[in-house]
Amino acid sequence: MNWDNLLVRCSCLGKIMTPGKGSVLTEKQAEELDRLSGLPQRTEKQENTYQTLLAKKNAPPELSDTAKSYLKELYVFHKYGKETVGGSERSKYTIKGVSVEDNSIKLLNRLDNSYYSKNQDYFTNEFICGTPDIVATTSPDTKKIIDIKSSWDGASLLSKIGNPLDSNYFYQVQGYMALTGATEGEVAYCLVSMPEEIINSEKKRIFYLMNPATEQNPEYLAAIDKLENNMIFDEIPEEERVVRFKVERDEAVIQRIYERVRTCREWLAEFEKLHTGLNKK
Repeated sequence: MNWDNLLVRCSCLGKIMTPGKGSVLTEKQAEELDRLSGLPQRTEKQENTYQTLLAKKNAPPELSDTAKSYLKELYVFHKYGKETVGGSERSKYTIKGVSVEDNSIKLLNRLDNSYYSKNQDYFTNEFICGTPDIVATTSPDTKKIIDIKSSWDGASLLSKIGNPLDSNYFYQVQGYMALTGATEGEVAYCLVSMPEEIINSEKKRIFYLMNPATEQNPEYLAAIDKLENNMIFDEIPEEERVVRFKVERDEAVIQRIYERVRTCREWLAEFEKLHTGLNKK
């Protein structure tokens, strides 16, 4: 395999950008390095510590276990056309996200008084690839990426408030901006009602669990009412059903992404040598 042409999907950039153990200075170590570098003279012990910390700071980033696990999935897929067991199966959260994406876009359009539409274009460059949810033109020379995350329920939406943006989504949007030339980015968590197929699936699950004599059983009907109440959100004001995170384009981060892709390619080439040479005599 020629791994030099490997492209990493933007949705998976967070996996390869996860820092490896021991590859990044801790806050304390960074402070100590700054302190030692500012000393007019250093003792022999201080100089040894300084050189050790400096070497660690300047060392090539070590791939994390998360990154290596993901790369092994890519290895199996690109070399043999196989996905990991369960890799092609979609969870109920993914099913909801795909099923209600158009409704989430409509929700944003109403709130922003805009005309966003689902992007269908697939973008690639030398290192990464992906299909952003929305590529909006905010002015003749300005593009904006909007990445939609459809929350499972009210609690999962509100859990985003007061917390930083998930680093996986930060890198994903940086990738999309790099691919499209966009200078603005946003992650929008949207809460829209569950699709009918998920509601009906949950109704069936409850029916089998409760095993009522008929579908008119009062306890079963009460459980269904509770289910529908927790899965339909149309009565909540629309402005309270979106949580947004602005993502500034960061050229330094984009360059680090490209460097990490290069590192991943090198790792895959070495891993292939190790794998294919296991049983050679």
